[in-house]
Amino acid sequence: MKSRSVLAEINVDRRQISAHFQPSTGRLVITEGTAIVEAIRPPDSWIALAAVSATSGWGTQPTPANLRAFLEGYVAMHPRFVRTATDQLE
Repeated sequence: MKSRSVLAEINVDRRQISAHFQPSTGRLVITEGTAIVEAIRPPDSWIALAAVSATSGWGTQPTPANLRAFLEGYVAMHPRFVRTATDQLE
């Protein structure tokens, strides 16, 4: 039986940011549009997802809601997406 990948997407300042989890490999890929921002391999991918969804009991495959929670936290902390004071003035 083939595991289905899980996808979550959010928009940040008119930019589409996505997280794609591949259960068969445990790989978690964050993209902005078509560009790969980061590819996280297990066990780091599992740890990152478990940190934001510890109470959901997702087991070996996160739900889209778990992945979205991860993505929102990732975007909030990642320097590529954090808006600077000059950006906010424009």
